[in-house]
Amino acid sequence: MQRLYTNCRLPLSGQTAFAVENGRFSTPRPRCGDVTDLQGAFVLPAFLDAHSHLLAYALSLLQADGARCTAANDLIAAAERFAREEELSPHALVTVKNVDALPEGDALDDCPRPLHIQHPSGHAGAFNAAAARLLGLPRSGIFREAQYLAATRRVPMPAPEAAARAFARARTDYLSRGTVLAQEGYLSRELFPLCETLLQTPSALPVVAYCAADDYDEARRRFAPLAAHGLSVGGIKIFLDGSPQLKTAFLRRPYRTGGQGEATMTERETAEACRFAAARGAQLLAHCNGDGAIERFLNALEGLSAAERRAIRPVVIHAQLMGDDQLDRAARLGAVPSFFPAHIKYWGETHISNLGRARAARISPAKSALLRGIPFTLHQDTPVCPPSPLEAVSCAVARRTQSGRRFACQAIDVREALEAVTRNVAAQYGFADRGAIRPGYRADFIVLDDDPFACPPEALASLRAAAVYRDGECVFRA
Repeated sequence: MQRLYTNCRLPLSGQTAFAVENGRFSTPRPRCGDVTDLQGAFVLPAFLDAHSHLLAYALSLLQADGARCTAANDLIAAAERFAREEELSPHALVTVKNVDALPEGDALDDCPRPLHIQHPSGHAGAFNAAAARLLGLPRSGIFREAQYLAATRRVPMPAPEAAARAFARARTDYLSRGTVLAQEGYLSRELFPLCETLLQTPSALPVVAYCAADDYDEARRRFAPLAAHGLSVGGIKIFLDGSPQLKTAFLRRPYRTGGQGEATMTERETAEACRFAAARGAQLLAHCNGDGAIERFLNALEGLSAAERRAIRPVVIHAQLMGDDQLDRAARLGAVPSFFPAHIKYWGETHISNLGRARAARISPAKSALLRGIPFTLHQDTPVCPPSPLEAVSCAVARRTQSGRRFACQAIDVREALEAVTRNVAAQYGFADRGAIRPGYRADFIVLDDDPFACPPEALASLRAAAVYRDGECVFRA
């Protein structure tokens, strides 16, 4: 039976009513069997997650928060507070997340509890002496990039019961913010057993996972039985550099203090990864923050045929320092840039220090992409930032740093930003029937508590979903 929704406002299409039948939007018929009056509410297509790490976010809910810590003693106190709340043993390792200023030297080595201190970017962290002994690390102190990622693989997984509770909270958080398809942007082999455990039952929030090339074939085989439970392996993820706030993003021109960052893959390795994905018809996501890393990825794409590039549907993840010349190449090569505009809000001042005002001001160049007709997407890279597509929209429109400086040259309007978290993400995934409220499309939509076009740009992030629907069924209600 068709359900008709009336007395609503659909700002992306200008309509005031729509209909749903058999899980899809349909053309309203004169005599509809079921009518719902939305009392003037605003309705948007549901959000699709362009890039985040759902499992990592769930695990982050089992970590202490060090965002307000300024000294080693603050970090120890935050860890002990968390340990008491969670009833952990005195020898259990505690991870303290969101720490911008990592403790230098042996500042934490006198603490008998094993401590793992994590930078918000996920590209650096510190381990004290107790943690180094527990994990078999060669030393304590700060680790960055590849060394840090290797060290984190030794951190023990939480107990299954705690992980299940955290995963349920994470899924609810994504749904409550209007997201009906989540991404696990890097499903490492170490997470395979946990993933199997957490997805033994069907979920209201489907997840698309991306793996390292070496793990892709195994992941496809191993997780095929979980497709009915909402997990699919979408493709391959590669990392070509680090992060701009840590000055490890790989640049074509040096940072203000010197150095061009770190390239984590050679030209040859990047080309091999592209050919590997093409041979399997697997989508390829490439983490590239700096324009040097982006150049290396585009060079590798040039080595593929047009048919191979269409098969891998390449995505430049973050693309923060993408040059106009590189946007032109990306358009020709069919590569989708997925921008991370929340960097302006959280680390804009750091980027000015590291890059200078001119380069910092055009970070996440959405306007330049728009002028070229490139269907870019926006993401939050959760757990780096909250899983809020509307915060990504807010940051792309406002482009303000924490001190209030505005990077206006690449600002876009609300409509353009909303399309970058709905219709354009559907295209990024290759979905032909999602991302819009249109007859024949899947009935995924959000009922908002306010008008996104009437809010000040900075207030967009605080809008809330009154209800969220997937395939025409309500999966979240405030």
